[in-house]
Amino acid sequence: MTSRQRGSDDYLRFGIMWPNTKSQNIMSRAVAEANPDVLDIREHTVAARAAEAAGFDYLFLADSYTANAPANIASGHGEPRLYAPIWAAALLAATEHIGVVSTLHMGYLPPVVIARMGANLDALGGGRWAWNAVPGAKAGERDLFGLPEYADYDARYRMSAEAIRLVKEHWAAGIGERVDFEGEFFRSQGAMAGPRPVQQPFPPIFNPGVSPAAIDLIVAEADYGFTAIVDDLDEVAATARRLADRAVEAGRDPASVEIAGSIGVVLGSTEEEAQRNYREYVDSVDLDAAEGFAKFFLQSSSTYQELFKDVPHDELVRRIGAGAGSTVLVGTPEQVAARFAEIRRATAVRQFLMVPFRWGADEFTAMGDVFESLRGSGDWVHPSERGWSW
Repeated sequence: MTSRQRGSDDYLRFGIMWPNTKSQNIMSRAVAEANPDVLDIREHTVAARAAEAAGFDYLFLADSYTANAPANIASGHGEPRLYAPIWAAALLAATEHIGVVSTLHMGYLPPVVIARMGANLDALGGGRWAWNAVPGAKAGERDLFGLPEYADYDARYRMSAEAIRLVKEHWAAGIGERVDFEGEFFRSQGAMAGPRPVQQPFPPIFNPGVSPAAIDLIVAEADYGFTAIVDDLDEVAATARRLADRAVEAGRDPASVEIAGSIGVVLGSTEEEAQRNYREYVDSVDLDAAEGFAKFFLQSSSTYQELFKDVPHDELVRRIGAGAGSTVLVGTPEQVAARFAEIRRATAVRQFLMVPFRWGADEFTAMGDVFESLRGSGDWVHPSERGWSW
């Protein structure tokens, strides 16, 4: 196993929004039935090893606690849903070098629980784990946990920043070393049992969203923010600039905080074949399920409300139904590689988080042809050639 460090090079990085349900990124019964059994750990093991060999940098485990609406469940979207920290352990055990990112909600899990889970996962993986630090603000999840509604938006982000600081204090403390923490939202006194994270000073921290409050949180306590790559690259570039400018204002190196952009890819041996493949995906979307998910999706994210405010409703439903609103690159491996290079030049984003429709070893291996084309343009090298750095 390899302990990963933060890379100082300028090469592109690629993660996978790892499948945690039958059809995670498209509301389509046809795709759900064509995908591997999401509860078969052997399928995940083979797929994760293929992703590692192809040159992906990390596997990203999104998560939520409540079941989706009946129309979504009927379309194969959202049920069953694997639990991020448990599945992270399985993926770390199945691989040797690739990073694994777990979503852990600060509003639902005490910081000491997060610190303990994260330290164990990083130790299990030999220093390959990262945390997607989600505030946890969905009404249905609050009801599930029996929690009161947050007093206000600002309070939620103050709570999140304080939770991350407390997690870091426990990670930084030596074995047997006491932590005494008294904050606005959390109190912790005592020495947390080991192990401690392998990565120093801390495992990388992601935070979803790029609202002004989210950007302040990322700059203060995290390393990555993520949002959708949308067709309006000027909007994506403006987001990346806002994060970099805010980092400079806060006294951080802007290269130490980055945007990871979610994006879809549909490949074909010819452009015509790729377009046919994509049209099959879009035509298979269950519009009733997509309509409900679009409403939920936008209500739970001010960032996405802003990104898609000018998109016509019918188009928005199909976009969210196939790719959760992210741009989908369609073409041959060479054409898709050229688009990645173009997006990078236009936006300064070098971290891409793939949202696959179909998943499995063959799907992830096929992306290797895109990566090799990017190698030819000087935009990518295999992670093994740069020490499997984040």
